[in-house]
Amino acid sequence: MTDPTIVLRLDQDRREAMIRADVPALSAMFADDMVWIHGNARVDSKESLLGALGSGKRKYLAIDCADETVRFHGGLAFLGGVATISAEAGGHVLQGVRNRYTIVWAPAGDDWRVVNWQSTAVPETA
Repeated sequence: MTDPTIVLRLDQDRREAMIRADVPALSAMFADDMVWIHGNARVDSKESLLGALGSGKRKYLAIDCADETVRFHGGLAFLGGVATISAEAGGHVLQGVRNRYTIVWAPAGDDWRVVNWQSTAVPETA
């Protein structure tokens, strides 16, 4: 696949599933060996991320993305942009956290799976 609109749609579906804490949908979207690196440098596996979402320890309240670009290399799709995220973790609500991110989608038969997410906090400007 080299159609960026498909990758953008897949990722929109992922964001909506994260907000709904739809663990079965996310499990199907995530590769078994997926690595998820948060903006604070914490690392999750598929199992630990889905566990946190399923238990309610982590809740995504809103995920809005902008400045998105899609590139294709070696059969992989790389989607990058800026995500503004509101979430609840450990009883603390975080509003409007901004991260520049790259998410990597890999083909898996007729489907696509997330294999990596890497984000970096965007500092507040004065």
